[in-house]
Amino acid sequence: GLEAHASDLNPVAVLITKAMIEIPPRFAGRPPVRPSDGKDLTAKGWKGAAGLAEDVRHYGQWMRDEAERRIGHLYPKVRITPEMVRERPDLKPYEGRELTVIAWLWARTVRSPNPAFANVEVPLVSTFMLSTKEGKEAYVEPVIEGRNYRFTVRMGLPADPAATKAGTKLSRGANFRCLLSGTPMAGDHIKESGRAGRMGARLMAIVLEGDRGRIYLAPTTEMAEAARVAAPNWRPELELPNDHRNFWTVEYGLTRFGDLFTSRQLVALTTFSDLVGEAMEQVRRDAAQEGLPDDRRPLREGGTGATAYAEAVGLYLACAVDRLAMTGNSLVRWNAVGAKAQHCFGRQAIPMVWDYAEPNFLATATGSIDSAVTCAADPLTVGVSAKPRGIADQGDATVAREPAPRVISTDPPYYDNVGYADLSDFFYVWLRHSLRMAFPDLFATVATPKTQELVATPYRHGGKEPAEAFFLDGMTKALRGLSERTHPGFPVTIYYAFKQSEKKGGAGTVSTGWETFLDAVIRSGFTVFGTWPIRTELRTRMIGMATNALASSIVLACRRRPDDAPTATRREFLTALRA
Repeated sequence: GLEAHASDLNPVAVLITKAMIEIPPRFAGRPPVRPSDGKDLTAKGWKGAAGLAEDVRHYGQWMRDEAERRIGHLYPKVRITPEMVRERPDLKPYEGRELTVIAWLWARTVRSPNPAFANVEVPLVSTFMLSTKEGKEAYVEPVIEGRNYRFTVRMGLPADPAATKAGTKLSRGANFRCLLSGTPMAGDHIKESGRAGRMGARLMAIVLEGDRGRIYLAPTTEMAEAARVAAPNWRPELELPNDHRNFWTVEYGLTRFGDLFTSRQLVALTTFSDLVGEAMEQVRRDAAQEGLPDDRRPLREGGTGATAYAEAVGLYLACAVDRLAMTGNSLVRWNAVGAKAQHCFGRQAIPMVWDYAEPNFLATATGSIDSAVTCAADPLTVGVSAKPRGIADQGDATVAREPAPRVISTDPPYYDNVGYADLSDFFYVWLRHSLRMAFPDLFATVATPKTQELVATPYRHGGKEPAEAFFLDGMTKALRGLSERTHPGFPVTIYYAFKQSEKKGGAGTVSTGWETFLDAVIRSGFTVFGTWPIRTELRTRMIGMATNALASSIVLACRRRPDDAPTATRREFLTALRA
């Protein structure tokens, strides 16, 4: 119920926070401005941000329809012919019908290292399984024809389940075998091929929307060609950081953010990004017609009229486009259990994926604009409060800005666990393309701020020791500023997460990041008088299974240490620490 003031150095985090705490209260209780189609929209009680959510859905649908008009030819449907039914009797119920493609499944290719097949692009496939659902099993079967090969789709269980599940992969990492000769392909050969621009892609299978589930078909020349004719007129040229710990694609020649998308995806994402701006202009006109003052006062200046409202709707639509980018890139896995595309952030890193799913943005399944708009609009009606006023802005935590005493709660960076700014550039490049005119201050730079970011990133600071010193000094300064601005009647709560273990020391398992952070807390003038562990991490998430991952969060309750605070002996300190 208190007025919340939130800040972050990262503009992506600022926009997300604006969408959560600042925009819904500003436009609470208003009916939507979309055309009424003869209905009295004011008759319905639009509680909270329900009217705003309705407009996000409406103009999101407008974007989808307009995109289909412009680029629908890149997403053809499949007609089930009698010839297909003769080969696949299970397709009989669909004979003569046109079915929507949910996803195209591709495999990256490199030239075989075997001299006899040196000119053949062989596939890098982590699994040939398409569906592992009981009773609905399906898989890709490679058919070798001399020096060439093709893919076909089989229903049911494979004759050799282990081999089919393994694809052409030999072991962990980039180690595969040549499909034609069986010759092992080492990671260095694949990396060299990628850096030389000789890594391609070949269509393995097509996934269609059936009446009661997925339908899997063998690839066709027409389907492969529909993807290859796409010619993007813009691509994000921002370079990926040379951080092999979190950005694995760089070693394989995918060195820019634009390299992470297929040509068709780039065309579609650029189209949708441009449509965000067009939608905002349409919202502004409709809002003015519905009586909102057309004062041209933007959201960033505290506006509540037609222009500000249009920018608010545009922010949620831009978030939907960002979600499209997350589920529509060449690092998206096909989930054979759930029969759906799995977005690329299974861990807080950008991995390398060999066989990937390309979702149909114009369909209705996971990875579509329909799904993305739903994810942007639904929280406005079920998960976000529109009552207390909130303000979110961009700021450096080490610089004090609010002189008045505050009740402070903060969630600082976790040492070197997550490369926040580097990873958020994946989203920033598309948000900037859509919202630069609406939020010029947040998108003034080509990438998110890196220099001031308080993380102990070795590659950025020239080694572990300088990175740790940077983190300790900066965090101490930031926390000291908090201790000076906090209300004396309330504790400061600090959330911190740590890994299960980081290194083995002489006294057992210790955590470098945790120790360094506690050091900064004490140096800043705080005393810790209470801690609570909170389980915030799912054990079943990809990075949580059998890995040294974030285990839980710790909430520290801190107060400013009095000037006359007594000292303690080492024995007294250890006794208190154990307690």
